[in-house]
Amino acid sequence: MEDTQGADPDNNLNRYSGRANLSVMPSPKFDMSLSMGYTTSDTELPAEAGFGGRVWTTILADARNLFNANGTPSPRRGFHSGLPEQYSSVYEFGQGVNRFTGSLSLNHQPLSWLRHRLTAGTDLTKEDNSILFRRVEDSLTKVSFGTEALGYREINNRAVNFYTLDYSANGTRDIGPSLRSVTSVGAQYYRNSTTFHFSCGSIFPTPGLTALSATTLPCSSSSGDVLEDATLGFFGQQQLGWRERLFLTAALRADDNSAFGKNFDRVYYPKYSMSYVVSEEPFWRWSAINALKLRAAYGESGKQPATFSALQTYTTATGPGDVATVTPQFIGNADLGPERAKELEFGFDLGALGDRVGIEFTSYRRNITDAILDREIPPSTGVPGTQPFNAGRVRNWGSEVMFRVTPVRRDNVDWNSTLGYSRNNSKIISLGTSQAILDLRRANGTPDFVSAGSFVRHQVGYPIGSYFEKRVVAASLAPNGTVIPNSVMCDDGAGGAKLCAGADLRYGTADDAPAVFIGTSLPRGEGSFGNTLSLWNKLRLYALLDFKRDYYKVDGNTRVRCTFFGNRCRENFYPGEYDPKRIAAIQSSRNLVDFFINNAGYTKLREVSVGYTLPETMAGRVGFNRAVVTLAGRNLRTWTKYPGLEPEAFFLGGARGGNFGQWEQTTMPQLTQWILSLNLDW
Repeated sequence: MEDTQGADPDNNLNRYSGRANLSVMPSPKFDMSLSMGYTTSDTELPAEAGFGGRVWTTILADARNLFNANGTPSPRRGFHSGLPEQYSSVYEFGQGVNRFTGSLSLNHQPLSWLRHRLTAGTDLTKEDNSILFRRVEDSLTKVSFGTEALGYREINNRAVNFYTLDYSANGTRDIGPSLRSVTSVGAQYYRNSTTFHFSCGSIFPTPGLTALSATTLPCSSSSGDVLEDATLGFFGQQQLGWRERLFLTAALRADDNSAFGKNFDRVYYPKYSMSYVVSEEPFWRWSAINALKLRAAYGESGKQPATFSALQTYTTATGPGDVATVTPQFIGNADLGPERAKELEFGFDLGALGDRVGIEFTSYRRNITDAILDREIPPSTGVPGTQPFNAGRVRNWGSEVMFRVTPVRRDNVDWNSTLGYSRNNSKIISLGTSQAILDLRRANGTPDFVSAGSFVRHQVGYPIGSYFEKRVVAASLAPNGTVIPNSVMCDDGAGGAKLCAGADLRYGTADDAPAVFIGTSLPRGEGSFGNTLSLWNKLRLYALLDFKRDYYKVDGNTRVRCTFFGNRCRENFYPGEYDPKRIAAIQSSRNLVDFFINNAGYTKLREVSVGYTLPETMAGRVGFNRAVVTLAGRNLRTWTKYPGLEPEAFFLGGARGGNFGQWEQTTMPQLTQWILSLNLDW
């Protein structure tokens, strides 16, 4: 059971979960296991981020809203939009989730050299998502929230079901005294379906009504659908082991997916790997290094297209004489296949000084081919929109390393430290067409970004999901703090500078400075540092730091304060305190925006805990074999130069959400948590 209340009074979580596992072995050659889990939860969410809410109205508070024009106290109490309690009285956002997971596994060994297994599993999730704007007759609320105070109801129910069936068989044979062969074959079937129903309506005729059927103005966007796809795959694998120290593996997998185009049959994915425990060879003479394993692997994998993307689809329309008919919706692509990834990696595992020092290192290089992109369709086809096709190529590379050290290992004291770090890079090789840029911003043609992906683009020669914008490199201010015309210079993309735009910084003129690479939206470096100290086999102290480096995100808080509501921006009152380049961007009417695209790197003290194992005599008195009491603190401290509220927060959906173009704005930062737990074994 979990009952959590957030800092915002409208943010609550109630969750109940349970799991049962059963294993049966009716004979030495046969066993079966059954696992079932069920979770039910109700979550209440506050209005926040781009929608508004308590954080929004507080951050943008204005002292001028404390008093009316005649000097009497204002009922707005200085807040920007609605009062905090008004957000609670008007808005309700909720989600109910019921999830069941289950699996049945049958293991059989009919012969000493043959073992096979059949596993069936399911994951069923039902979501009930609701949005309610209550009708409120309070005059101040009507002024603050406008038509939203008249009422609105939205219901979005979704069921997501996954089904799996997996069979594999392994045959083991010794080929001589030093060589062992393991042959594996199998088949896998995956099926998933998503069912959703969306309905909404607005304006309740009187306060107190909350049902969708009570609204007087139904939405035109009510909809529902069922999305299903399935994958059937077969694989074969051969492994050879020589003296239990050299292992060679080769495998081939064939997949067919229902979302492939009708002209695309199936896809094959090979895999090869090698591992060699060098330290077990007779010639190994470095006693300080007690274990060394070298490994290398090559493999291919894929990502299937979205459901229905290969099919030509139609939508309803009104024909001549108001007769119902259909019209093309999406053109589809009968040749559409999966994205393919080909990866080569190598590394080693090392243990030294009696395993008091350990190093795990991996370096990889991945090439993604046949990436699924969208291309414009000629208007002459009569079908609107875009068409998905396989074309793009992306290269990824990087490395991961993990250090393990035991500085102290004694009877009553044991100290272990781990340091992990990974570095990841990407580069777009081709977009599949003569086009070198796939711009994800300004899709609606407006200079200020309000569309998908923010300022992010995919550009050949740069990392995927990169920020591109004009970068101000020089500016001058007049004595009164205003920008001197024609003094604002931007990076020209060739190592020099040129005028960012016209004298009035108007966006879109032919002689504008180009948008240049600002940074990537995905972290290039991340890692963690943990320490565990055990004393007298009773007391356990633990601390964990984690960090991310070298990536950028939009500080929507600064954007709103300084470009939409300038009187909330200190730079507009005291420009002489700041870099002229920043002031020039702020005064450009959102045409120069690099000042709120910031490096979001951070380090967090993620957890500190103290655990104590009660003496056996004390635990035994109440019928337990072991009892452990733990006090843990999480999200205790953040070190970052990111100027927003929370470097880890960003929009998950909507026009500003998604995997690229991280945008953080008036979102409640992560809270510090203190957790007291008692674990009992009997």
